[in-house]
Amino acid sequence: MVGVESVLEAERVFKKAALFGLLFFVGTGLGSYAGWELGSSFESAREFRAFRTAEEKAFLRTYESIASLWIVNMRSATILQNPKYGSEGRRADLNLVLDAAQKGRTQATDPAVLTLIDVETGITYARLGMVEESAGNLPASQTWMQKAQTTLRQAGWKNYSESHLREIVQARNQQDSCDCPGKK
Repeated sequence: MVGVESVLEAERVFKKAALFGLLFFVGTGLGSYAGWELGSSFESAREFRAFRTAEEKAFLRTYESIASLWIVNMRSATILQNPKYGSEGRRADLNLVLDAAQKGRTQATDPAVLTLIDVETGITYARLGMVEESAGNLPASQTWMQKAQTTLRQAGWKNYSESHLREIVQARNQQDSCDCPGKK
């Protein structure tokens, strides 16, 4: 008897839920027919706070560029610290950083932001030099290190020696990499 009562109760709950769902969908349909938009209050709130001036829009583009660059940079640092990635994977990932930096360079107008992008580009060149060196490709390693030194000198760095760049890259790799589970 207890089993029959629980089945009857479940049927009653199911019928109520089905009726509620039907009423909801009919109401939504009628509201849409009358011209209501489901997200209209969210849209108006978003438009109210939108960036309007050219200066505000430039700030937003700059922020997006720098955020993208840092995300890709942190990913690369993590990959460089992980021994399961080979030289090819590391090269490919570092080229993503260079692509993000190039995109950021085309969108930025502030000289300070451009300098920051140049510094990240120079660090990435040094990282590429170290990847090439570990792969046994010394000519490519020297070329990347020279590009790093030139870029960082133009960005205003005083000490852009190869030994200093190596120290910075190793410290940045440690700082920027995440401690992911399973990473050894």
